[in-house]
Amino acid sequence: MIGIFIGMQNSGKTLSMSYYAYLYYKQNFTIYSNYNLEFPHIKLTKEIILDYTTKRKQFSKSIFCIDEIYLFFDARKFSSKSNMIFSYFVTQSSKNDVHIFGTAQFFNTIEKRIRENATFKCFCSRYIKKNNSYYPLNKNIRFLDKNINDVLYINNSFLMRTIDYINLSDKYYSKTVYIKAKEIFKLFNTKELISISGD
Repeated sequence: MIGIFIGMQNSGKTLSMSYYAYLYYKQNFTIYSNYNLEFPHIKLTKEIILDYTTKRKQFSKSIFCIDEIYLFFDARKFSSKSNMIFSYFVTQSSKNDVHIFGTAQFFNTIEKRIRENATFKCFCSRYIKKNNSYYPLNKNIRFLDKNINDVLYINNSFLMRTIDYINLSDKYYSKTVYIKAKEIFKLFNTKELISISGD
């Protein structure tokens, strides 16, 4: 499974991805991540993937969290070595309970093979909860504003893709989830800069 979390800056993309990774971690999945999480994980680099590729090893029961996935796998900078890594990586996502999660501001900036194999897109945005209803948060309000901590939620609007093998076509269905932000801020460092090279 490949899932992409999409949204503008400070929309809660990485926060959402970290939350779902944590749920998998609690189900005994191994978590690989190119950013620092506040629960056990392995720091993901291209060298780790290459090592598995050249030694013909396989991942199993693993989640790969790639913040700014369009930088980690930049098609314009791919060498033949990187292409080998990438192809193996995508292939693994359909086997042995291996799932790839990534974030991006725009879906079309992601490498084509990731887009074509994506199982879901999750559009992230910030909401506040008042009287049991949710309202979009003004974009000028800071993400970590203490005045809204108790009412801030991340809206996850999922567009899920399935394949109709009879008619050989894709089918989509949607689902919306609200996550209370205060309860998941502790899952990762929101101020960390991500390495462009993925190293």
